[in-house]
Amino acid sequence: MIRKCALALGAILLASGCGGSSQHESGAGRSPSVDASTSSASDTASPTPEATGSSPEPALTTEEPVEETSAEETPASDPLDSDDGEDTTHDDTEPAGDGSVDCAGLAGSGTFTDPLRLGSLDGPVTARGCAPLTPGSPFNVRYFSFTLSGSPGSNAHAGASFTLTQDALGPVYPAIVQPNGWVLKHSLGSGYWTGTEPDFTGRYQQIGDLAPGTYILRTEKLDTALHSMTTPSYDVVVDPDSSSY
Repeated sequence: MIRKCALALGAILLASGCGGSSQHESGAGRSPSVDASTSSASDTASPTPEATGSSPEPALTTEEPVEETSAEETPASDPLDSDDGEDTTHDDTEPAGDGSVDCAGLAGSGTFTDPLRLGSLDGPVTARGCAPLTPGSPFNVRYFSFTLSGSPGSNAHAGASFTLTQDALGPVYPAIVQPNGWVLKHSLGSGYWTGTEPDFTGRYQQIGDLAPGTYILRTEKLDTALHSMTTPSYDVVVDPDSSSY
């Protein structure tokens, strides 16, 4: 009787052990379904970082004004380029300035087509020590050019200063001529003396009525019966009346 009970108890224990193992396998079979749900959730969340990655695009528009300002700065360099060519206008009409110059050092030969050039005047200028005018062409006349850079004053004048001697009794007569040859102020028809006869010290033309521009001062020894008469050496004086400049 006891042996039968032991066999029945063993059968019960064996049956209960097989049932426990079957429950563990079913639980393990359900675990992959949970992992799949979590992985799918992570896959759906992945597009959100891509959406935030598009945000740097507006940063490109902020850099464009920087390029525009650099382009606007380029015209500022143009005046510097234009300043480099300011010396190319240098010529023989450069201002002579105030004071004295050597008559023999002036550019030009003294003819009408190639006058001695006093330059563009910004004040009175005196060409000292011009050679005497002697009888015979072309030695009885000499030409000087000058440019009035502004409107001359009422006391503006141009002419010759000299000192007569026994050996040089001929005065120097000035005339104002345009570069085209038109005589504006004749040697005898206009002009005035300085000093007293017979000791004249100069003869001048008033040029206060001239417009700004280039003119020719003609200095000459007028033909007289005494063809051997010469002039002394003389100084050419052109004063635009600097008080008006």
